[in-house]
Amino acid sequence: MRLTESYILFYAVTILLSGLLLMGIGVQQIEVYYGVYLIEFLAAVTFVAFFRRSLERHLGSIIIVFLLGFIYIVAQRILQILS
Repeated sequence: MRLTESYILFYAVTILLSGLLLMGIGVQQIEVYYGVYLIEFLAAVTFVAFFRRSLERHLGSIIIVFLLGFIYIVAQRILQILS
């Protein structure tokens, strides 16, 4: 199995297990799921980028989109607290 296939399989299993765990403990906020998935994605990219730099370059735009989504969620939460 190639490194990219291993990465996709690892990430899919990680998302599945964390989603089931969060659902099992009763988390209902979408922000929590998004934050956990973002952390898992960044950790998986960091791990794989150690072995293959080209994969990190290809996933750079996806990382930026995820981080912009995270900034949006944090800004919404701050506005909610301030109002």
